[in-house]
Amino acid sequence: MDTPLNKRTTKSLVDKTVYHLVMSDEFNTPNRTFTDGHDPIWTALDRSDDDATSAGGGAQQFYNSSSVTTTDEGMLKIATTIDKTEWTRYDRVKKEYKKEKTYFNSGMVQSWEKFCFTGGILEVDVILPGDPYIGGLWPALWMLGNLGRATYEASTNNIWPWSFDTCDRKLQPAQTISACNEQNHYGMHSFQGRGATEIDLIEIMTGDDSDGPLVGTNPPISMPYCDMTLQVAPGVTKSRPVGGALPLYESKLSENGHTMLTANTWYEHLETHGNTSLNPFFYGTYLAKTKPGEPVTRTEEQAFQADAVGAAHQLTPAHFQKVHTFRLEWQPGPGGRIDWYAKGHKINSTLSMEGDGLGEDWIKSYGIKDDSLKNLMGSQIPIEPSYLIFNTAVSSTWGFPAGVPDDCKKCYDCDDPKCACSFQPGFCKMLRETDVAMQIDSVRVYQSRDPSAHVGAPHSVGCDPIEYPTKEWINGHSYQYVRNPPFVYEDKGHPIKSVQRGGGTCASDNDCGAHISNVNLTEVNEVEDASGRHLEKETTSTDLKKGRGKCVPRSEFSSPLFKASSGAKRVCKCNSGYTGPHCLAQDHIDDNPSAYNEKMKKSIFKSIARIYVSPFLLVGLAGILAVAVVFGCMVADKKKKAKEVERKLY
Repeated sequence: MDTPLNKRTTKSLVDKTVYHLVMSDEFNTPNRTFTDGHDPIWTALDRSDDDATSAGGGAQQFYNSSSVTTTDEGMLKIATTIDKTEWTRYDRVKKEYKKEKTYFNSGMVQSWEKFCFTGGILEVDVILPGDPYIGGLWPALWMLGNLGRATYEASTNNIWPWSFDTCDRKLQPAQTISACNEQNHYGMHSFQGRGATEIDLIEIMTGDDSDGPLVGTNPPISMPYCDMTLQVAPGVTKSRPVGGALPLYESKLSENGHTMLTANTWYEHLETHGNTSLNPFFYGTYLAKTKPGEPVTRTEEQAFQADAVGAAHQLTPAHFQKVHTFRLEWQPGPGGRIDWYAKGHKINSTLSMEGDGLGEDWIKSYGIKDDSLKNLMGSQIPIEPSYLIFNTAVSSTWGFPAGVPDDCKKCYDCDDPKCACSFQPGFCKMLRETDVAMQIDSVRVYQSRDPSAHVGAPHSVGCDPIEYPTKEWINGHSYQYVRNPPFVYEDKGHPIKSVQRGGGTCASDNDCGAHISNVNLTEVNEVEDASGRHLEKETTSTDLKKGRGKCVPRSEFSSPLFKASSGAKRVCKCNSGYTGPHCLAQDHIDDNPSAYNEKMKKSIFKSIARIYVSPFLLVGLAGILAVAVVFGCMVADKKKKAKEVERKLY
């Protein structure tokens, strides 16, 4: 297995610029914990996919943190199982408590509010879950702007997936943080449009390929395949492509010589390569007026179109059997671009296809340039600080039978024979008899610290950068980022608990990671020489051998935030750079200043929003002042004449 030492730098496959490693997690520690904020980068969720499941896209799974573990081989494991979960939620529409139930458990791990980055290269080494020819699972590796938290729909309402920094009065009501706003409040900058942007590295579609290639794909794509997608708003409202057909870009002349209306227009100059086709099945979502039972509030005026500018890339059974690497190069903001790559089998020097999936050559699959977005809708390549999400969903709207017989009971319980017609053949058997799990060997993020070396905006690490702040907004709307009852009582008003450093029960130093010798990336940071060149700190044998923590008597453990495990005689005490109850996680430090922290350093008077005086008010005030001056002059003149008359009389 590769270590961070072997993958410290990489080159951009677009412009050959050298990129430096800024985050790497090899998941090489068995029994690692990801829940409750113990890990400095990851949190595994304990919640329903959406608290009002009617709006959860047909979600059938409950995200349980126990579904997220690490294997003995040192891989992150996100398991999907047949498990019933029941809970009670409050229906805000009907104002009553309702019983909810799901029949599948799965896992979602996020780095929200812990590790975010803007721009760079993302690489993930992954084995995909399940049988490639049985539909029903929805595995995904993706990114979301930090202003929204995945599955917390109240936090993403009218914020997802806006990537729009232009003032449009018609669209202003639908974009919560609009470029039209003189004051955006909660630390947001004036006249800056913001959103929870989404970039999908891969979303996996499995299913039966016996009917041959999918209609509308060019080149032909069969199941299984992965979607590589940029979700963006605002979306195209006129002449949208028809589902199941590729877009047309040119108008045509009719038989009588008249120009026919152009239909199926779409974003131009999208690049697809190898065995990759534009996705003809899903062009986006119209977010209409809020429906009864949904956990959001959206009026008719706030409705908007979101686009899914995506491509379908051919996969093979090998992707579900051994590790394959997927790569995304993201150059953010105006002038930027996004490019997707996969490791594939090169057929010859001119034709690169996925083939048997066993090759080691990088194959460029898909590319989007900023001009394609700007020229059509005025949107842009995302520039939001974004976090990572790895999950497997079970959704009745993804990979399940498109149509079922009229006499089929539409239900999703594998233990109820009447529900069998609602599943793809073999789905329940697969979950009962096999270990279904997505396994991730490594995730790496690289960045260039030379803005002139690449197109787009500079790269940064941090969830709350000064140019695109998020923390004050999240603090001011914390109720949108916590779970609804009954889970909210555990959150105590805070979305994430503080990272724990030590305190877990132990019997020996090995229980605290003393036997693990990989290098901590926080300490092996980039440094600069006198000329400003980026270098790397030299790694010594001491760095390699010191381990992550020690098992010490309870009396030697002290923490201002955490108590040692109740009743434990010996607990873990972490070495510098390692965290978690048993010191199994590497610490991570953002290298960019936080907008919120910088603001708190200033005087409170400098933090008060400036008073806005509109031009109309200025004109009104000027008019009032002019009238007052004229009136004052008239009064003064009248008094002066009165005094002259009085003087003449006496």
